[in-house]
Amino acid sequence: MSDFRTFVRGYYEKFAEIQRSFDKSGLEAILGVLLGVAEADGTLWVAGNGGSASISDHSACDLSKGGHPDARSPLRSISLASNAAMLTAIANDLSFDQIFCKQLEYCLRPGDAVLLVSASGDSENVVEACRYAKQRGVPTIAFVGFKGGRLKALADHVVHVEVENYGMVEDTHQSLMHVFSQYLAAREERLRS
Repeated sequence: MSDFRTFVRGYYEKFAEIQRSFDKSGLEAILGVLLGVAEADGTLWVAGNGGSASISDHSACDLSKGGHPDARSPLRSISLASNAAMLTAIANDLSFDQIFCKQLEYCLRPGDAVLLVSASGDSENVVEACRYAKQRGVPTIAFVGFKGGRLKALADHVVHVEVENYGMVEDTHQSLMHVFSQYLAAREERLRS
């Protein structure tokens, strides 16, 4: 068990270093996008695959519901990864690469924004969604890891967690969602008081 304790200590030491060192300079611009979506009564559409799909779902919950017990949310957020019927219909009838961008074709409106969550930054379906949103002139945000992939160069706003460990990248992406959702909830409370 001592090797497990060593592994745990090493994981959290590395994770803490990542939290201290990743570039946070773009976070205020992302907050500006989120506030713009809320002000325009728009929707933040969130997409990702695998663990990032779970982050997308969790983000939609926290950003919309979060700490808002009176059901008045400062930001409407919807996960493009959560509608199994829609995902499988698009994947079956068209292509798995189109599962997110087709939903955006159906739903995207002026005043919206799109957040793509991808550890690799190279998942074809999130890249296609980013391309489509940019064609529509909608702000795009990407949370990426590893080398950043194509999303790093494509999205308008990028948070790059430059580590080659899926768990640590996803842990960091999830913590960013909590940072934004808790800040928005606290800001809303201040504005109401």
